[in-house]
Amino acid sequence: MLHTTGSIDYTRTWTKTERTVAAVIHLSWKDRETIKKVKCVHTDAKKYLVHNALTKGEIYDVKNETEEFYYIIDNSGKVGGFYKEYFKDA
Repeated sequence: MLHTTGSIDYTRTWTKTERTVAAVIHLSWKDRETIKKVKCVHTDAKKYLVHNALTKGEIYDVKNETEEFYYIIDNSGKVGGFYKEYFKDA
């Protein structure tokens, strides 16, 4: 079974099919089931421009998650990866 959320296990040998699926899995995130919902608590980014993609107080559907990022459908209608520091569980 292919692990689709979290980080990729680079310690094991993957088949060619598994590598292909892992490389393009982001193309289907928008259509995937929502993992959970998070609420945006701020858009005060130090380095990146996020206030045009996120709205403070808005609740977003999480499509994928890693240690550092939530992958959500942002204000543009596309899946984007954002640091978890911008959100809290809804």
